[in-house]
Amino acid sequence: MKSMLALIGFDHVVVARNAETAMSVCRKTDFDFILCDYNLGAGRDGYQLFEALKAEHCLKHSCCFIVVSGERHRQAVYGMIEFLPDDYLLKPFSYAELERRIGRAFQVKRALTYAYQMIAEENYPEAIQACDISLEQYPVYHAYIQRLKGELLVKVGRYKEAELLYTEVLAFRDLPWAKLGLAVAKGYQEQDTEAEDMLIELTDQPETKIEALDWLTRLYLSQNKAEEAFNTVRAVAEASPKNYLRQHVLANLAVINNQTELAVRVHSKLLQAAKYSIYDTADNMLNYARAMIQNAQSMSVRERGKVIGKVDYFLKEVKKRFNPSSYEHDKLVIEARAAVLEGKTDKATSLLQQSEELSLGRTLSASALLDRARAYFETGNLAMSDHYMGSLNTLSQSSDLYNKALNMMFLSEQDKYSHKRATMMASHNAGMEAYSLGQYSEAISYFIEAQKTMPANASIAMNLLQAISQRGRLNEDLIYLVHKCMNLIDDAELPKEQRKRYHFIKEQIEQML
Repeated sequence: MKSMLALIGFDHVVVARNAETAMSVCRKTDFDFILCDYNLGAGRDGYQLFEALKAEHCLKHSCCFIVVSGERHRQAVYGMIEFLPDDYLLKPFSYAELERRIGRAFQVKRALTYAYQMIAEENYPEAIQACDISLEQYPVYHAYIQRLKGELLVKVGRYKEAELLYTEVLAFRDLPWAKLGLAVAKGYQEQDTEAEDMLIELTDQPETKIEALDWLTRLYLSQNKAEEAFNTVRAVAEASPKNYLRQHVLANLAVINNQTELAVRVHSKLLQAAKYSIYDTADNMLNYARAMIQNAQSMSVRERGKVIGKVDYFLKEVKKRFNPSSYEHDKLVIEARAAVLEGKTDKATSLLQQSEELSLGRTLSASALLDRARAYFETGNLAMSDHYMGSLNTLSQSSDLYNKALNMMFLSEQDKYSHKRATMMASHNAGMEAYSLGQYSEAISYFIEAQKTMPANASIAMNLLQAISQRGRLNEDLIYLVHKCMNLIDDAELPKEQRKRYHFIKEQIEQML
């Protein structure tokens, strides 16, 4: 291979035998061209290497990146702005084929040099003007230039111009990228029916199926059609199981659709999908533990115990991979939620306090913020739960598929918790009214309903206990509730007056037992 490249005309050729060596070399040198085998042995594959190089800004805008593989790979028809690999070369290939493909890639890059430079600087209007100049200077690469210009027009919100461009291209040739681009432009102009019909049609074509499903999911998300978005992304995730972001979108939409068990399975797959990639982080691993805790909310006490054991074991596995100091603040929140499941509210509160101290000055991920909001709600600290729910609103409002799904999940969670709070307050207030009227059995029923929503709330437990204290005799169910409430209140930090009130109620209850 090195001799082939030398014959083509490359003066300086560096050979890297694995992804880590390639990363090291690329950090030191700005290469004009990279020929990368997809199969790099143990560790990152060729595409994961490409993503890592992009993430670390190790590829200059004029660099040509060609992936070599023994298997045929589907080339993207939309996404030139994101700087995808310039080509995929199927093994075996001849010297002539290699020279032709490299030559074409370089010529296209040269024709679009200034446009890509402006994209790298995020000056998209200037990049559009650069495309117009390139069309005059390099008419032979008309299709490449128009394709890039169309995506740029969409990027800056000039959707009508993008629609006209794609329509003009399709008048001459039936090109997949132009069909998809036209559907995208119509979608952004809220021509939803036309966009949906076009995207559904494109899902039947192999070269556009994956991306059409992606954009169809995005369209459904913009219409707040959670179920349709979930079913669509599930189909694309099955067709593209190695794509981390698509799998993550599936997990988020599963939560919205109350399929928490599926979310656990998807996050389990993401552990493997992220391995060696830029997504291989402690936060990604913790997402699996978070999903298990969330799924355990609706389980029996016995089943919860099994899940807590799994979570505890898994957190030890995370420690083997990552430095605990980098994620301890998030781990404590997961442990706090596990403590709530065990009925150990005091322990959960203490763990959350420790987490807050360790979190000072740190930037929390979206998943970590949501986990904290849930943890504080479960421990009865509504003020802190509201604080973290509010923090979710300040996150990225980007229109890409991942962020659209993330934002929908946040809105869904906020709606769920608002509904839970309203339901809890209604039950609690009804219980207070029933108690004031001397309707103690009804009051007990209402307080039990309120406690289902917020089992760790000491105030609800106190009111329930007081209502029970007004009953003449206690059956087994009420005795169980008494001990449950007393354990909860004993662990809670109460103001002096509330502590005094509790002791009075407790004395009454003990006389009844």
